[in-house]
Amino acid sequence: MKQGYKTPGILAAEVKMTRRSHEGAVLIVEGKDDIRFWRPRCHEKCELVDGEGKSNVVGCIIRLDEENFGGALGIVDSDYDILVGEKIDADNIVTTDAHDLECIFCRSSALDMVLSEYGNSSKIDRFEQETGKSVRASLLERTMPFGRLRLAALRQPVIDLKQIRVRQFVDENTWSVKFEELIRESTNSGLPEEAQELKYRIERSQKADPWRIVRGHDLMEILRIGLRHVLGDIGVGVGIKEIARALRLAMPLEDLRETNMWTDIRNWESSNPPYAILAD
Repeated sequence: MKQGYKTPGILAAEVKMTRRSHEGAVLIVEGKDDIRFWRPRCHEKCELVDGEGKSNVVGCIIRLDEENFGGALGIVDSDYDILVGEKIDADNIVTTDAHDLECIFCRSSALDMVLSEYGNSSKIDRFEQETGKSVRASLLERTMPFGRLRLAALRQPVIDLKQIRVRQFVDENTWSVKFEELIRESTNSGLPEEAQELKYRIERSQKADPWRIVRGHDLMEILRIGLRHVLGDIGVGVGIKEIARALRLAMPLEDLRETNMWTDIRNWESSNPPYAILAD
């Protein structure tokens, strides 16, 4: 996420300033899109603050904890933390139980509603009959190579993430991933042996929850490409921002309540009375 002017210190000062005129809970999230999602789902006495990035949210909460500041909760994306053995050691931080919020949206029935809005039912039926797979399974399958590549890049300097532009490696007409080209272009030197080694590592990468491997932004881009021709007939005016907005709006409360994230927030509320985060 693009950083703004805030630092953990500036953010902590903002939260403390908020408390001067606000006695309720303070929910600190990574960015403006997160605020748009959480605001209608939060308690009327819960104040939301834009942290301008995950590291700011984590750093801010750690500072506030050291000062015994009560009633502040941070929600951040899990990203690849669990997969690489990293853990945020703070009682006042909740993480998503998928890679990020967009992944939670896509694994929920919100995706079905967005497909109903932007997709072509005849094309979707034909695609699912021909492939024997649901659109959700196919979307996840097409996004996995990009997620595995990003995960591998955390450990292997040979990978050049700057070369990964999802739309360049997904065919609009067939909704297929140009896997060999993706691997070749992702190595810094482009040497064949490097590409083959990378392909071998990705194809045999660790078994893990796929919703923790794929990245929400990649899902949005690949879904948009699929809706252009194979799954629908959307024009160039419908971009990933519009699709992400539709998913946020379509996310059912009952599906959100099934997440570990929701349970963790409720548990935090129980441990931090009288502060309330979620709307009744």
